[in-house]
Amino acid sequence: MAMAVGISTVTFIVLLGFLWWRGVMSRLWNESPSFWPLAGQFGLVWLYLTLGAVFIAAIFRCTPFFNAMSILGIMLGVTVLITVQSVMNGFAHEYEAVFIKTQGHLNIYGDGPIKNPGEVAQLPRSVPGVKLAEPVIYGKVILSSNNAWADPLVRSFDVSTPNAPRNPLADTLIAGSIDDLDDQHILLGRGLADHLGAHLGDRVEVYTLHMFDQLKKDTIPLPRELLVAGVFDTGFAMYDENTSVISLRLMRSLNDLTEEAGNIEVRLDNDDVGHLLDVKAALEKQLAPLNQKRAAAGDHVSLSVYTWQEMNQDQLQILFVEKSVMFYIMIVIVIVAAFCILCSLATSVVRKTREIGVLGALGARPTQVAAVFCLQGLVIGLVGALLGVALSLFLLHFRQPIVEAFVDQRLLLEFYKFYSFPVQYRAFDFVKIIGFTFVISTLAGVLPAWWAARLKPAECLRYE
Repeated sequence: MAMAVGISTVTFIVLLGFLWWRGVMSRLWNESPSFWPLAGQFGLVWLYLTLGAVFIAAIFRCTPFFNAMSILGIMLGVTVLITVQSVMNGFAHEYEAVFIKTQGHLNIYGDGPIKNPGEVAQLPRSVPGVKLAEPVIYGKVILSSNNAWADPLVRSFDVSTPNAPRNPLADTLIAGSIDDLDDQHILLGRGLADHLGAHLGDRVEVYTLHMFDQLKKDTIPLPRELLVAGVFDTGFAMYDENTSVISLRLMRSLNDLTEEAGNIEVRLDNDDVGHLLDVKAALEKQLAPLNQKRAAAGDHVSLSVYTWQEMNQDQLQILFVEKSVMFYIMIVIVIVAAFCILCSLATSVVRKTREIGVLGALGARPTQVAAVFCLQGLVIGLVGALLGVALSLFLLHFRQPIVEAFVDQRLLLEFYKFYSFPVQYRAFDFVKIIGFTFVISTLAGVLPAWWAARLKPAECLRYE
């Protein structure tokens, strides 16, 4: 037994060493960094995983083989469940933060352009908890710089108002200042700036759809030249690669608009959902008489309030479904581990037949004999769950070097659009997973316990 465990441990360490070497070689081939820092990074991951293999070998040496296999199965199941759920929570949390940062908590939309948006923007500012309410316009433009082209979404807000410096993009700037944004400047996302090869102070040519409409009138419009006033990094690559920011007045000038706005963006002083719904209800009450007043004046654009969850409900629903599906898929691992517990306890009943007979002969009741095996299943589940929680927290803490050891970070950026691997811990997920593990581990011991309780002492001791 000890020799088999030793051989398995050595094989596992050799396999990890091979994967580590391949990872180092592939990263050196693709990125050509200095060898020793990269080797140290991957070597640290290898060291931790090797220590884990030694720890698992110690469990097998201190515990009967079948019980150790059951504990290992429960540990791996709990580890996978907590890891997957925490990562999915991290992605959902990052998406929610990006939605709020880029769209605001609430938005007032009309079924057409909002005329006299300043009047509408005054309503939210009188509601307690509202930090900022400003008219914005979204649109598409074509940008050109250094012989590179891009067609990002452009967001515009009024830089002349006192609230402009409080715009949340000011906290995401990695170059420049939002105070420099005016009718002659533009802000670029990090990925968009890299694509265009544009840096702080560079010139960017801007083309709009309105300019192409002028071509039909035999007019050749010239592109608008803007200077890069700053580069922002929201942490969400998809947004940074496809977004630019200009002033509201410039946006109106480029599209030949007057005082219209696309929507009124409302930001609150906190992200509490209950507070969000209270503010929405207050705004809806204020908009009802305003809609009637505007309709009487001949403006039939009806205004409505939408929360950030309502504007992004499809994406949030997809994330919820993905998390639920992953949970139900990964929970199969714990169920398989429960069958290991069942087999382990059934083997224990066969091996302990004489001891069961002695207990019965000494007066132990069948329920007491059954409780012994149910308790054994519970202990296996408890130990496996605790080890699984510890292992999952360890893996999640060192998730970035582990991911970078075996996966190119560019793939993470390309497919998931985040610069780092997000994680968020939720107590409910831990309680749900550990509770389910306790229940299924205890139930796995019921059948062997029932079998042991039905054994008669005389039959158990007949051949002893």
